[in-house]
Amino acid sequence: MLVDFSLFFQRLDEQTRLMLIMLERVAVQRQLAVVLLILLVAWLTPKVIDVVLKRLDRRPPDASMPDAPPPPATLRTHVIRWLRAVDFVLFPVLFLLFAQRAIYRFADSGWPYGLIDALMPIFWLLLGYRLIVGIVLAALPEEKSQRFANEVVQPLLWILILLIARSILFSTLGIGEITLLTFSDVTINLGDLLNAAITLLMALLAGWVARNAVNNLMVRNHAELDVANTVSNVTRYAVVSLGALIALSILGVDLGALAWIGGGLSVGLGFGLQEVFGNFVSGIVLVFERIVRPGDIIEVQGLRGAVTRVAMRATVLKTADNSEIFVPNKELMTKPVQAMTYSDRTARVALNIGVAYDCDLALVEKVLRETVQRHPLIMAEPAPGVLITGLDPYSINFLAFGYVREFGDSFRVKSELYQMVRDAFALHKIVIPLPRQDVTVVTLAQPTTDVNTAQKRPTIAVSG
Repeated sequence: MLVDFSLFFQRLDEQTRLMLIMLERVAVQRQLAVVLLILLVAWLTPKVIDVVLKRLDRRPPDASMPDAPPPPATLRTHVIRWLRAVDFVLFPVLFLLFAQRAIYRFADSGWPYGLIDALMPIFWLLLGYRLIVGIVLAALPEEKSQRFANEVVQPLLWILILLIARSILFSTLGIGEITLLTFSDVTINLGDLLNAAITLLMALLAGWVARNAVNNLMVRNHAELDVANTVSNVTRYAVVSLGALIALSILGVDLGALAWIGGGLSVGLGFGLQEVFGNFVSGIVLVFERIVRPGDIIEVQGLRGAVTRVAMRATVLKTADNSEIFVPNKELMTKPVQAMTYSDRTARVALNIGVAYDCDLALVEKVLRETVQRHPLIMAEPAPGVLITGLDPYSINFLAFGYVREFGDSFRVKSELYQMVRDAFALHKIVIPLPRQDVTVVTLAQPTTDVNTAQKRPTIAVSG
């Protein structure tokens, strides 16, 4: 790679010498002194006003009620708020006013004022930027206003600044064709660099517009919020990527060479970033196929929780003890996942109960079924049921079950049903057995030579 900066430094040296010669002129020195004085006054005035407003807005805290809500807004509060808004745009306004007054003064005296006049567009831009940001901050909520200012207003400001710089470099200084970089057959000059930067900023703005348009369209068509956000973000990335390709073509980069770079990156992803890339692709598939959705109750690899967010790399589960688990998206695509609420929110409540062998089984079945049906949250359809599931050494096991409409109610209903079953069994004298062991004592005669002195030794046999 050959980097050629010789012409650039040559033109820069010429411009520096010309600037030094211009600084020796009294007319230039006079304008610089006035500009510096105006900047100092325009910068200090908002600072002083800001200090005064902070002192006026200071309220002593109420020690007796530290958590009390803020007092209602008064006329003084509204006045201070508007003064803060005015203070935000005061710096460019003061510069423009004083600079315009200085231009009139210089014109009346017959002095040159070209330097002061050249700075005016920059401060008009600054004034417009601050006005737009102030209106947005006042009209929109804080989060939306900050996002709008960062994604729309700032790129617009930089586009205008670059357009002004492009005009100055091309028209006034004539250095737009200075070569900055030579790479193989690609030559990048200053003008192409500015045009590529402007194109990229315009692509960022177009991406923001496309994302909002797609998001609003999908929301109006009753699409789920996470799907709308994902599709709109993918649209924005596509628009920005297209703008980046156009910017590269403006710089003279052969887009065909990017295929080789993309092939190298693919190999790197295949070996070094395989898991990260796999989780990213799995996240996109999960969002579009709606395999898991926020609010679903799932269990994967022994971990159960409610899905709170499906991100590009991992899915967040919130467990019953209010802890959060980050499950890699690849696990949800390659491992079995038990979804309790995929098609509906209905859940089964199951009770495992054992009764003694001498109990009336028909009575036990009737009591269990009536108890489950009596709970107000148990659904009539599907109907509750009672089954015998096994014969243990000391009990006959029953499974009583019913269905609730909302999965979140199943834990509370199960606890209440166990209490109701205990009371019903006590009322009908149905025994819930405890594990037991039978101990049998057997006395055996001990054989001896003397029959009269024969002893009896007890033997204990234990059966469970």
